Amino acid sequence: MRKILSFLVCLFFVLLLTVGFGSNKTKIAFSSAPFTKDGNNAIKTAFSTGERVYFGIYNPKGFKTRLIKVQIIKKESEKSEFWGYEYFYNRTAELDNKNYYTDYITFNNPAFYIFRIFEYTDLNEPLVSGIIKVE
Repeated sequence: MRKILSFLVCLFFVLLLTVGFGSNKTKIAFSSAPFTKDGNNAIKTAFSTGERVYFGIYNPKGFKTRLIKVQIIKKESEKSEFWGYEYFYNRTAELDNKNYYTDYITFNNPAFYIFRIFEYTDLNEPLVSGIIKVE
């Protein structure tokens, strides 16, 4: 009886952690076409040079202010572990909606690009990060 009870308690906590907390996190998605309301976009992380990279950020809890900071860091190649990082793009964006933001950018050089989105009131910890590869 005690084993069954402990198993049920463990199962409850696993379900609470996976289902309960995962749904309120900020998410980022990348696509080669603009995001639509019906959500039929092909989400991908590999793009060609010169191709538009559309990115969308969704925060189910809503952003605290009307401003976010979009930061993109460029990493030259996957062979270099510590070298080759540089700031590529840094922009403060004003939000039209409290829960999401979409935009696009074009990359002309092949590399890895790390997207970091910050709440404007806390520039130390990013809300969400994402990485894409441009070939």
